[in-house]
Amino acid sequence: MSEDAGLDEQVESRSRPLPEEASAGDVGDRRAEAAEILRDSEERVAEAAAGVAPGDAADENRRSAETA
Repeated sequence: MSEDAGLDEQVESRSRPLPEEASAGDVGDRRAEAAEILRDSEERVAEAAAGVAPGDAADENRRSAETA
């Protein structure tokens, strides 16, 4: 199975509304949103595996010892 086929299968699975959503009438097409979420997740996993840690905005933007 190719990577794209696996992603397509995941997108299809995750774009299906949950039973509660379907019963509430929320059954719109979610494939684009599901694909974007999965791609973002894949990117974060790849970065984590490569040792790229997200920055801590509090540390990066600290202005004084009082906020340390």
